[in-house]
Amino acid sequence: MSLVLRRLALGDEADVVAAVAEMAAEGGHWSYRYRPDLRWADYVALVRGWEEGRDLPGDFVANADLVAEVDGVVVGRSSLRFELNDFLRTLGGHIGYAVRPQFRGRGYAKEILRQSVELLRERGISPALVTCDDDNLASARVIEANGGVLEGLVPGVADIPKRRYWVS
Repeated sequence: MSLVLRRLALGDEADVVAAVAEMAAEGGHWSYRYRPDLRWADYVALVRGWEEGRDLPGDFVANADLVAEVDGVVVGRSSLRFELNDFLRTLGGHIGYAVRPQFRGRGYAKEILRQSVELLRERGISPALVTCDDDNLASARVIEANGGVLEGLVPGVADIPKRRYWVS
């Protein structure tokens, strides 16, 4: 598989804008961090600054928002959190990931999570906490395929429990 997980770049605007619309159309989200109110270059600079902990919104921790590219097309994304605040420690975890609807079912989520875990390990973070809604069986399968060990369930948002996994 030729999937590359990399930092957001100036040339990614069209793919990311399309991904945001695709995810919204199915009632989901591309990233809570997306800021359509900013010029694209300013948004890219902001996201890159978050890696060093600069200009973080009040409830954020230092993190990397990465895109997953296959053959020059952004097919998904990953958010790596370098520390855990109370929310992330309970519900969010170290890694959040998504695959654009039209690219699902090709193993991209599994590879995005595998590379994400490796990047965190390189930063000294292992095991990584990864969570998913209890009814998101596709995500649970991806986490388990990456060696995720289920710690248990916790109350989530909108009465949907969260599964908490640790991935080494």
